[in-house]
Amino acid sequence: MILFVTMLLISPLAAAGGEQKFVVDDPAGRNSVTFKSEAPLEDIVGTSNQITGHIIFNPENPGEKGSAEFTVPISSLNTGIPLRDEHMRSEDWLDAGSYPDIKLNLDRVLEAKLVRETASGKTFEARVAGEIDLHGVTRPVEVESRLSYLPESEKTKTRLAGNLLAVRAEFEVRLADHGITGPQGMEIIGAKVGEVITIEVSLVAGTVDSN
Repeated sequence: MILFVTMLLISPLAAAGGEQKFVVDDPAGRNSVTFKSEAPLEDIVGTSNQITGHIIFNPENPGEKGSAEFTVPISSLNTGIPLRDEHMRSEDWLDAGSYPDIKLNLDRVLEAKLVRETASGKTFEARVAGEIDLHGVTRPVEVESRLSYLPESEKTKTRLAGNLLAVRAEFEVRLADHGITGPQGMEIIGAKVGEVITIEVSLVAGTVDSN
């Protein structure tokens, strides 16, 4: 899924101990966004490997000035059934023609704590807040996340150049909050499509832009 905000720009190779900018761009397509819909008549799981954006993070003070922006194209969402994907992108649902991207902007760290530290890096649990723009409607959102900071090493270089930030995050979106109701006259949401969609993000970002 996808975000665009104006943020503090810093050197991509900021020294450890201060804010660093981690770019979300994996040419191998290993980063992913997964959405899950659970309803009495059908469960739906979809994915996208086209998440882009960046994260501002200070591994020495994770609760200060942390922020992020991500963007995911609607056209990249894949449920494994082409006809269902076509319906999902249509005007009756996500309307990719009018609203081509999902954007997530996170600009407030509500809580952050160190949960593990080793010679190779640090892992934090954090709750962050911001806004999600979906189907032309922007709503507030809170995200639960787990972040692992890994300073550059020979091992991390096998994934991406620079210092790395591995992120696992989860949040929920209520379709009605974004004006998504399905085809007119058909009571699909609640029966075949869940009223609330769970979104999971799994990505690794680096302080060196792969481009």
